[in-house]
Amino acid sequence: MTEPVDILTVTQNLIRIPSESSNAVRTNPESPEHELCSRLATICHTAGIAYELQEALPNRHNIIMRFPSPGCPKLLLMAHMDTVSANKVASPFAAEIRDGKIFGRGACDDKGPLAAAFCALLDLHNEKGSLAYDVTLVGTVDEECSMSGAKRLAEDVGIFDLCIGLEPTDLKIVKAHKGVYRCRISTKGKAAHSSAPEKGKNAIISMYDIMTDLQILEFRLRRHPDKELGRSSLAITEIHGGSAINIIPDHCEISVDIRLLPKQSPEEMAQQVRDIVAARGKVCDIFQARGINTATENDHIQRLLQVLQDNGYDHPPTTANYATDCAQLSHLGPCIVWGPGSITQAHQTEEFIDMAVLEDAKTILKKFLTM
Repeated sequence: MTEPVDILTVTQNLIRIPSESSNAVRTNPESPEHELCSRLATICHTAGIAYELQEALPNRHNIIMRFPSPGCPKLLLMAHMDTVSANKVASPFAAEIRDGKIFGRGACDDKGPLAAAFCALLDLHNEKGSLAYDVTLVGTVDEECSMSGAKRLAEDVGIFDLCIGLEPTDLKIVKAHKGVYRCRISTKGKAAHSSAPEKGKNAIISMYDIMTDLQILEFRLRRHPDKELGRSSLAITEIHGGSAINIIPDHCEISVDIRLLPKQSPEEMAQQVRDIVAARGKVCDIFQARGINTATENDHIQRLLQVLQDNGYDHPPTTANYATDCAQLSHLGPCIVWGPGSITQAHQTEEFIDMAVLEDAKTILKKFLTM
């Protein structure tokens, strides 16, 4: 009998590999996930697990690991390899253990969830047991910025019977989450001395008019809430403009973040924003992703719910306001979000994951994945 893979050590080792996808402190910005991807590939090669690398962006590759069980339902497990920046985090990659928790950037988002699935499947591979599913485990790139890894995965992965997006959900099944549309809007003016403003054109005033109309759009969006997910929202999150206190500004730019209900189309929202701005400015799309809303009567979801209940996690499926990689794959099959760790710890300066919950996640996955 082979010894079980130590999930705590694996999680620590993954945290110790920096993979920041923006504002990097210790990561090569041209290929943030490269070292982590290579580590997973090496383990797969040593263990005799089939895998392939899939280029999603220049020098950035998803790793696709296969655990075949021909004739069984197709299960896609997906976790992202990138993290947010470790800027202002003390010892972000030390993976220190304190009070039954592992601390470090990515501990819960998303290296703990990735480790839970990887270690569960490594155990099952080493035990040579029969899988209840034909499993593909994918580590994606760039989830924290544009979900480019999941977009690329969707091109080739094919139809599946269930996708589990591995994220920190306190081991609760998230059946629905919001979508998102983000853009930047810019206006141009004409610079002039502030003592003669009539000789210029004020780009900030032009933007003010656009912002007023965007607030009217938000009011319209909020009029039709979902009984579980709540309301759509529109937030103007950044503004930049002007060059000096005595110069009429010739430029202004804002960033806009719109959170959408699953029934709302990001493409249609982008068009609404363009219609509002019209000739007054320029809209530059940054990112868009659909929300998901999965019926939990699905046999495979019911099976996971039963395994969770048998292991002391008797929580009904819930919803979330954030978006995940599942947004890029929900047209290929039913998607849920699930994993160890708490979303309240994600992106925090003291990010951590509870060690006991990590162990529970691995145990639950092993039971779910076997006959």
